[in-house]
Amino acid sequence: MLFGGALSLGLVSCKKSFLDKKPVSDLTSANNYTTASDAEAGLTGAYRGLVNGNFYLYDNPMNTDGRSDNCYVNGDNTTAEQPLENFTYTSANTNIQRDWQELYTDISDANAVLDKVPGINDLTWAGTNRKSQILGEARFLRAMAYYWLVTEWGSVPLVLTDSTGSNLYPTRSSVPAVYAQIVTDLVYADTTLPVTPYNGQLGRATQGAADALLAKTYAQMGDYTNCLVYANKVINSGTYSLLSDFSKLWGGGNKNNAESIFEIEFPGTGYTNWGAEMVDYVASDAWPKRNIGSSDLIKAFQAAGDNGARYTSTFNWQIANASFNMPANAWDYTAPIPFMNKWPDPAGYNSPDDIVLLRLADIILLAAEANNQLGNTGDAITELNLIRTRAGLPNTTATTQADLGMAILNERRLELVFEGTRWNDLLRAEANGYLNIVTLMNSQENSYGANINYNMNADKHQYLFPVPLEDIQLNKNLTQNNGY
Repeated sequence: MLFGGALSLGLVSCKKSFLDKKPVSDLTSANNYTTASDAEAGLTGAYRGLVNGNFYLYDNPMNTDGRSDNCYVNGDNTTAEQPLENFTYTSANTNIQRDWQELYTDISDANAVLDKVPGINDLTWAGTNRKSQILGEARFLRAMAYYWLVTEWGSVPLVLTDSTGSNLYPTRSSVPAVYAQIVTDLVYADTTLPVTPYNGQLGRATQGAADALLAKTYAQMGDYTNCLVYANKVINSGTYSLLSDFSKLWGGGNKNNAESIFEIEFPGTGYTNWGAEMVDYVASDAWPKRNIGSSDLIKAFQAAGDNGARYTSTFNWQIANASFNMPANAWDYTAPIPFMNKWPDPAGYNSPDDIVLLRLADIILLAAEANNQLGNTGDAITELNLIRTRAGLPNTTATTQADLGMAILNERRLELVFEGTRWNDLLRAEANGYLNIVTLMNSQENSYGANINYNMNADKHQYLFPVPLEDIQLNKNLTQNNGY
């Protein structure tokens, strides 16, 4: 039975965060990795990028849910955020620029570890697997950065060492080559990482995290056979279980629960999730909130009869006390509108809420999708119904592959909204022949029934972001995506 309690593996979230350690950075001949302590500090620095940047805390929720049919971006930055809403982004977009650069900084930090740690021979590692685990954690972090790069930009430069040597101007590698590198890194991580976080330090990559990201990577590749292999490895590991109460998944008091596979850790001191303040309703805060639930999303919940704990934990309906900019007139902002509620503790830009990047329900629904695409209808229905049962919904009535494909896509929408999955879900659904994203987005209506007029281009170039202009100017070998 997959339902379980809220405590995960006896681990406690009050433990001092390993992120509090001082990282090694800016490697030089005078500041090199020579000891096990250096290796640990360098790895800590690689993790530090997850909590220090804008990508996971602020930008990617807009890149994924915000530019999909799930949410309205509602940004007040007319040159960077609003174009994400109406698909008018250009290569000069500063949000897109910083996301590209932050992800490559994360890769550089991981590469520094991967370059230097193999040459360290420290007696304190004798009889342990810690050296290979460090390399596995670094490879997981590099793979995760490349996962977002390839799904949001397509072909991108593969930079696999922190020493550029003569390759100062890397060219873009093909999408299959990037996916192949992600798989290589994650398979290595799968074979070296422990089942539980090293030394009980929450927020570290584990074997389950590597397997979950492998399942998601193979799904984006369209390789559902391997997707199912790794999804089942997670599901059958005995390490994770669905919580019976959806509301117990969220907030500072429910971190690292039995359903969680990988979270970005925010201990609440020193490193805090300031992104929560950017999306949550806060009575005393006049900041315009990002990622407001769309009218179409609310209609999807209503059509499913989903009004229980999943619905009430996902949204906080309040009358806006700050501007609601975009799309114009999408909601009547003098009445309550649906603010995001999965980071429920904003705490004045000092939220202790973690960002859950991988959890079991996502992987169960991914297994359902894979089984459906592979013709295993009965298994797909069983897995879909596990999530519906937890949400208080009846079993699915879908029986054909096409109907079941859409039912799984819709369940992923209701279950995982605000968790950064929707855009990639739509890309897979189009590849599988279930919908056309251009048609979907151009048919979006506001709460009054009027078309929003997104005007996505029929050539589909907006499915990918443009390569940032600044990087093209710096790298003579970089080419631009079509349409920009």
